[in-house]
Amino acid sequence: MLKSSPLRKIQRIIRLLKKNRLPLQWYSFAYFILFLLAVMSGLLLILFSTGGFSAGLKECHVFLKNELEHITGDVSREFNALSVEGVALAERLAAQIERELGTVGIDPAELKNHPHLLEPILSESANILLVALQKNKSSGDFLILDATVNPALPYAANSRAGLFLKNMEPNVINLASPMIRYLRGPASIARKMHIDLLPQWQMEFQVTPGDFFFKTINAATGSDLPLSRLYYWNPCSTLAGNYEKAMLLCVPLRTSDGTLIGICGFEFSAMLFKLKNTPNNSTYTRAFTMFAPLYGNVLDASKAMYAGNYRAIPLQSGDVLSILPTKKEITNYLSSADGSVYSGLHQKINLYPTNAAFSGDEWALSVLIPNQDLMVKIRRQNQLFLVLLFALFIFSVVTALLISRKSVAPVIGALEMVKERKVSGDMKTNIQEIDDLIAFLAARDTAAGDLAGPAKDPVESSALFNAFVNNIKTLSPAERAVFNLYMEGYTAQEIAKILCLSINTIKTHNKRIYTKLNVSSRKELLVYVKMMQEKDGKPDV
Repeated sequence: MLKSSPLRKIQRIIRLLKKNRLPLQWYSFAYFILFLLAVMSGLLLILFSTGGFSAGLKECHVFLKNELEHITGDVSREFNALSVEGVALAERLAAQIERELGTVGIDPAELKNHPHLLEPILSESANILLVALQKNKSSGDFLILDATVNPALPYAANSRAGLFLKNMEPNVINLASPMIRYLRGPASIARKMHIDLLPQWQMEFQVTPGDFFFKTINAATGSDLPLSRLYYWNPCSTLAGNYEKAMLLCVPLRTSDGTLIGICGFEFSAMLFKLKNTPNNSTYTRAFTMFAPLYGNVLDASKAMYAGNYRAIPLQSGDVLSILPTKKEITNYLSSADGSVYSGLHQKINLYPTNAAFSGDEWALSVLIPNQDLMVKIRRQNQLFLVLLFALFIFSVVTALLISRKSVAPVIGALEMVKERKVSGDMKTNIQEIDDLIAFLAARDTAAGDLAGPAKDPVESSALFNAFVNNIKTLSPAERAVFNLYMEGYTAQEIAKILCLSINTIKTHNKRIYTKLNVSSRKELLVYVKMMQEKDGKPDV
């Protein structure tokens, strides 16, 4: 059962609409609502056509574009600068080692056959590595010689002598106070340089066929390319026996006669990348940066460097992100591990010059957001927008209701007074049409009152009455029949039944009778009829 007042009002309006008897106030209110709906529809059309409901998507695109531009610029400058410094480091180390071998008369190609020379060579090279590490913003630098201290050991084939100095984060950001630690190399060199050993310290490097060491050596073997085109950036991985992931810049050590005696380079750790390249998380808390190898339309997430919110980062082993085709400004990326979708933008970064040995390796930096985060934000923005529109609509409806009620109140009041016969010529509603109607009705009532008022001889003294009587003769037979029945006191419905005519035909006769007799209503007609009856019945016509 409907008990609430608004529901009863709506039900009443529906009933009145079915009967085609809607009050004037509701007609006025309906016109206001139609106008309001037209305005709101136009507003929604404008918002849709101008992309008002996709403002969140545009805002996200601007955020991604800005973050991608400045992070890509920073990463490109940092890695290119390290590449240049790595080549310079390789040239200094190769020249230093070649001089030391020359002092003892050893050909560089025979270095692996003289393991007793490795520690002195590494000791002299340690200062070069230390200066290079203190000069550049990297998490470490290293030297790996293509030789081992003890060739007789079972694992000697994959063991290489060398040095690895670490600059511990977060101090690596501040070159003024580096915190250098010793990760690989003879312990005696660490004691000589007063550098503490890391818990993961080992005497030599463990390398395996196909890894960064052999890949760099094999690419440089027999090549006439300069060192500036022979360096290699190893994707993010964990060095054997190390404790964190990092990218390694590997530059071959080549002596003046072209002999390859090892590699050297810089380390750029995953922690350092995170410290320097985290995107702004004030708007999108789970936004993150990914620097990964690019294979066609696939980003190798398992070999990527990340910066940002680690809760959103695809850390599964072997995970790749497929770049989905799209016509939108924002690109979607599909994870092969769990089917997660990320929204973002990516841009290629050239780590190698043209015609370099590894110029075919492509890298891309991307700024990504979990797609569900983006959808939630856009949905919230649109919901807020729709709530504001709905509030505006409700406010407009209430305003329309008040305006319609106020605008028709004088009209309804005047009509009520007309129904109660309280019309007077001095009534004013400040509505011209209503005031004219009231003046007309007041004049009619005055004239009718004068005609119906007591008089000694009202027929002879009233020109209007005489005109009325004379005009009866102008009625047609059909109109006269209807008029006579009015004289006998029958109503319009009863006359229609007596004459076997429709009510519409009777109404047509009424209009013609009123016109010919110069009366405006049935009420005025009956006044004259009453006057005729008081004069002894029907007139002589």
